[in-house]
Amino acid sequence: MLSSSSVNLSSSGRPLTVSGLNEWIRDYVEGHPDFKHLVVEGEISGMTKARSGHWYFTLKDAYSQISCVMFQSQRRILDMDPVDGDRVQVTGELRHYAPRGSLQLQVMSLSASGQGDLYRLYLELKVRLQAEGLLEAVHKKAIPAYPATVGVVTSPDGAVIHDIQRTVERRFPGLPILLAPSLVQGEAAVSSLIKALRALDQRLEVEVIILARGGGSMEDLWCFNNEALVRAVFALETPVITAIGHETDLTLVDFVADLRAPTPTAAAELVTPDQQDLMRQIHVAQQSAGNSLQRQCLLLEQGLDGLEESLERDYGYLIDHCDATMMDLEQRIRRGLLQKLFNQEQAVHDLTHRLGRGIEQQLDSMEQTCFAFMRQASALDIQSVLQRGFSVAMMDGKVLRSIQDAKPGARLETRFVDGKVLSKIEDSENYRQL
Repeated sequence: MLSSSSVNLSSSGRPLTVSGLNEWIRDYVEGHPDFKHLVVEGEISGMTKARSGHWYFTLKDAYSQISCVMFQSQRRILDMDPVDGDRVQVTGELRHYAPRGSLQLQVMSLSASGQGDLYRLYLELKVRLQAEGLLEAVHKKAIPAYPATVGVVTSPDGAVIHDIQRTVERRFPGLPILLAPSLVQGEAAVSSLIKALRALDQRLEVEVIILARGGGSMEDLWCFNNEALVRAVFALETPVITAIGHETDLTLVDFVADLRAPTPTAAAELVTPDQQDLMRQIHVAQQSAGNSLQRQCLLLEQGLDGLEESLERDYGYLIDHCDATMMDLEQRIRRGLLQKLFNQEQAVHDLTHRLGRGIEQQLDSMEQTCFAFMRQASALDIQSVLQRGFSVAMMDGKVLRSIQDAKPGARLETRFVDGKVLSKIEDSENYRQL
């Protein structure tokens, strides 16, 4: 039972600094005897085992939680390896970490006190699913070696999608990745994950789906133990690879998935062939095929040589007969070709002769037409008109065509066949006015 005491921290009238307040809390907590040798029971969550050998975890119950640390020197005497979900009883003392202003329970000893509630629920559901046959290996679908498109269900903002994209680009550049973004933690995550998985399952180009999430506590990963999500993954027609949490984390979704990868990067490697390795395999296959083809050619050549010798030795008469037949056939073909060429040449000659005569007739007709046109043009020539007794009146070098153009006082030039007469227009009359 803590004793109640009142301490006036600001008796001087001046405000405390934050560091001053935290130092006072630290001295008060760590110096108070009621905070020594505490015995606390709760469920482990967020267990982190550092390289230094220290353990950092949270101890919680249904209503609250507190941060804990167990140093390497204290855990050496343990006979258990606690994990998330274990219900334990610890002894320790309360510490206050002034730089962060947080309380922490420094654990001196730790012992099991039964399984945690979450882990119990996990095991109960696993037993039910196993009894229904959902976890049987016979239901596992094959992962395609060369998928056309890879579907990914994960958070669009985390490092997981970037790790997958980098791995795919490194191993098999150009392979399409279709992301169906989803929540991966919290109460709404289950429906979000189911919706994203079913959307990818309906895309015909998606031949494999990666369901991935980064590491976290058992509570952070608990949505992947949800019965509705487990059954939804089992019902998908597209093969599913899970990469949830760290390598040591194992959720119920992992059991119904077609393949489990320890990390998102490993999942990306499982669905993508290594392009460099494929090129090497192709090169080896080409060399092997070339060597095999060369050996086959040598065997065929040897067989042909042997067959030729056999034919020359045992079937010489057949060869001679074939040679004679070939020569006769060659001569007949040659005569036929020559006759065909001669016929074609004669046809060309006849056609050329007919075309020549036709062209000559056309030229004669065109020449007669030209002569007729020339006679007509000659009859229309002004000199021919003058020779027939006509004269032409001109003014300013232009033919005078109308009385309207004959202006009084203008000089008029009248041309005859043998000369011209110059006169001056004194007056003019229009026949229509007479």
